[in-house]
Amino acid sequence: MSADFQNFSLVLSGGGARGFAHMGALKALEEEGLRPSMIVGVSMGSLVGAVYALHEDWYNVLRSSNLAKTLADDQLNFDGWTNLYSLLRFLRHLPRAIWGFFFGWGLTPIRQKQALQVIEQLTRGKKLEDARIPIAISATDLLSGNRVVIRTGNAARAIYASAALAGVFPPLKEKDSLLADGAYTDLAPIDVARITNARVIAIDASQSMALPEIRNAFQALMRAVDICHMQHARLRFLEADLLLRPSFTRFIDTLDFSLVKECVDAGYSMIKGNLPSIRSLLGASTTG
Repeated sequence: MSADFQNFSLVLSGGGARGFAHMGALKALEEEGLRPSMIVGVSMGSLVGAVYALHEDWYNVLRSSNLAKTLADDQLNFDGWTNLYSLLRFLRHLPRAIWGFFFGWGLTPIRQKQALQVIEQLTRGKKLEDARIPIAISATDLLSGNRVVIRTGNAARAIYASAALAGVFPPLKEKDSLLADGAYTDLAPIDVARITNARVIAIDASQSMALPEIRNAFQALMRAVDICHMQHARLRFLEADLLLRPSFTRFIDTLDFSLVKECVDAGYSMIKGNLPSIRSLLGASTTG
């Protein structure tokens, strides 16, 4: 199948485990002959987007990697008192998590070197400028508070910086900057995608965070921070020519990497279900 369409840039948001929806979305776009002329990635969107941009066999690279399993096995999760194994595992990791939070750089046993090694396997040691299409990766400098857009250099380090969730993964030291998750400054860098003068399609892998109640001051504080973040992201996403959101069948926690397949399927279905809008935006006509 071939297609004639206007160039478009694709903005892939963060979302932790839900960011694997981008994998399904890119697969569906590829099946329809729709390839972005540029990708801008944030957090998990940077990982999926960079692997796509760097490799022709990107889908197999992601599917055959042990990244999701590594992340799923390494998180400090407790899924209920009725699960004895979960309880024992939770208690085993708890002292290390507390120590890491106050005296180290993260809550999980994963170290920066290990994480970089896993990502390096996915990028095969390539640089961002080696990509088939331009790729821009957004991170946050914790020292200056500014957004940092990375377009060149080691792909694995750029991805890690963009996805380094504060309190979970150590930030990445780069010259005078201390880089962490790009979502802190900009979950939707639409302006970066606009530099090619192409149409911009953004994929938001977040979920509604409506709460039935708030019980204490800590929950109120965290909720207030979440609302600020969500409202800023909502305004940024409005700048895209087309905003797409995968529909997940249940709530998926940011760090629940045991549900990757469900996220991939949600992204795939999202594209297939929105093909009329996508083709209308891009003026695409398809011939078999």
